Amino acid sequence: MFLIGFIKNDEPRTLINPVMCRNETEVYTWLASFFNDENFSLDKPITQQSVTESLSDGAPVLVPINGYSVAIMFGEDGAIQNSTERFVHTDLFNYEDYMAN
Repeated sequence: MFLIGFIKNDEPRTLINPVMCRNETEVYTWLASFFNDENFSLDKPITQQSVTESLSDGAPVLVPINGYSVAIMFGEDGAIQNSTERFVHTDLFNYEDYMAN
């Protein structure tokens, strides 16, 4: 199992709005939907291969979001839990607003 969530750059031990994914394909699908051309762009595009390679060493992966004081953290459930102290769930935005159609 894998977790994806947001972290504040100045508070990296708190995972915000974590989402559980069953496999690397679900991680890639979530990331590709979030980082769509309509909302956010990355210096290097996300591919299934880049997600698989990033997850291969077992350490949490951070993806900074340009222009914002947050990043996305994703990785194996245990690695994320070891790297964070708490999870926070908010209703501040709806993920569907940021996902590609």
